Amino acid sequence: MNSVNDISNSALTAYGIRQAVTAHNVANLNTDDFKASTAINKEKQNGGVSTSVLKNSDSVDISREAVNMISNSSGYKANVKTMKAAAEMSKELLNIKA
Repeated sequence: MNSVNDISNSALTAYGIRQAVTAHNVANLNTDDFKASTAINKEKQNGGVSTSVLKNSDSVDISREAVNMISNSSGYKANVKTMKAAAEMSKELLNIKA
């Protein structure tokens, strides 16, 4: 099993990729014949997540992209807090043992 930091780090990478896909879709909103992409997360066997990017046949829906931006930002912040909490717990454990 991977550590909390390894799992959270993979999630941070995944949310970064998802946000890049969303930004790419928004940037090409008015490009003729542009088809939106979607980032799909998949759970890894030993913990963590991997992300793949798929091309859709749909055009860009700005409301969907806005929701994705908010969701990606919230997920990223949650994983940063998880890493901070793990660091604080390790620090407290070392203080107890000292």
